Amino acid sequence: MTPTPPARAGEARASEFEREMIAAGKDPIVAAELERRIGTVERDELDDASRQPFSGRELAAYVGVSVAAVVIGILVVAL
Repeated sequence: MTPTPPARAGEARASEFEREMIAAGKDPIVAAELERRIGTVERDELDDASRQPFSGRELAAYVGVSVAAVVIGILVVAL
């Protein structure tokens, strides 16, 4: 990845994210680069099926497997 070139001194186009990062003590160049990278990841993952929320069935399976693993772990420790 290549860093984003710094904004010109007279250019006042900092987003709310950048302003908050700068107010928190981040360098303006770092804040701009973070926002650019977050935007890139957001665009790349927008239609990625693995990044979509769980369906009801998937959530139930996840919770069921997690509970089963905990119960097996408790039995192993108890025995």
